[in-house]
Amino acid sequence: MDHTPIVSVVMPVYNAAEYLGEAVDSILGQTFGDFEFIIINDGSTDGSGEILDRYQQSDDRVRVIHQENSGVAATLKRGLESARGKYVARMDSDDISLPNRLEKQVAFMESHPEVGVCGTACRLFGDSSGVTMPKTESEEIKSWLLFGPCMAHPTVIMRRDLIVKHNLYYNMEFKQAEDYELWIRFSQYCEMANIPEPLLLYRVRDKQATTEFRSEVCRWSGLVHKMAIGSLGIEPTDEELDLHLSFHSASFPKSREYVEQFEKWLRKLLEANNNNKVRDGKAFARVLFECWRCLFAGEVELGVWMWKRFTRSELFRAQANTRFAPTVSSALFFCRASVSSVLEKTRTGRSFKRFARAIANNGW
Repeated sequence: MDHTPIVSVVMPVYNAAEYLGEAVDSILGQTFGDFEFIIINDGSTDGSGEILDRYQQSDDRVRVIHQENSGVAATLKRGLESARGKYVARMDSDDISLPNRLEKQVAFMESHPEVGVCGTACRLFGDSSGVTMPKTESEEIKSWLLFGPCMAHPTVIMRRDLIVKHNLYYNMEFKQAEDYELWIRFSQYCEMANIPEPLLLYRVRDKQATTEFRSEVCRWSGLVHKMAIGSLGIEPTDEELDLHLSFHSASFPKSREYVEQFEKWLRKLLEANNNNKVRDGKAFARVLFECWRCLFAGEVELGVWMWKRFTRSELFRAQANTRFAPTVSSALFFCRASVSSVLEKTRTGRSFKRFARAIANNGW
């Protein structure tokens, strides 16, 4: 009988010949070796298929499936259906997994049986640089799903028995947001986690920044956002959905009217969750506070009014006396520092300084 591997690594490929060797080699060079590598060639025309065939001939852990072009969601669904391992790990054809990625993720999943899907931080390279800082606590991840995926898709590892039991396969109706939609369904059945250590190099390319690409992503993610909001028992109006998406895409205007509308929307989300108990109450309130804080961070154009609005909101007051008070304090320090130089010599500046000192003296 054929050996059943611990991990099935699933990687879709479409015209990825330029970077394909680096991606494949990074998996074959893992310190954890008990895996099968399922690679689906989705109708490539650039020689990717031939490259994959050579890898299959030289390493019996590689299983190549050739198919007509079907799109990412359909290709990933076929990969999950073909997997035999206890765990299914994702990989993209232009990224690089660090050598101990699978070893660390398998160890984490083995010691956390309640976790059904686990991602990691990743290091950006190519046309951008930096390190992602994902949320790590399950309830916070689930609450952040209201605003975005919060898991780097090519870093995740999933429990296959959970996929089979609850039909957690990729939904082919969703194109560019197939992962986001899947995480929302996963959140109903298990705990979720992110390992804060970067275990994957995520390649950023110019294509990902084109207007056409971003428009397509926004269109599909908007449908998933609407579904996530609906899980709270809210059927958002077009105006409310636009408001929600404007924050997600960081494309909001700097005006008092927007701040007031956004606070009203966050309070509506908070009330809905308090009534329906969909997400953990404390985690959900923290996430909404973080959204409220992000709206103000670095803002200087609205003057003292915005700081009064920020601190008088129930979104702020709910966090000021909790164990997350240091986060509140650091947010205020950052905001104060960002506007101090602008307002230094004005009456508004002097008023702001007195206001900021009064806040700091509260001991937050």
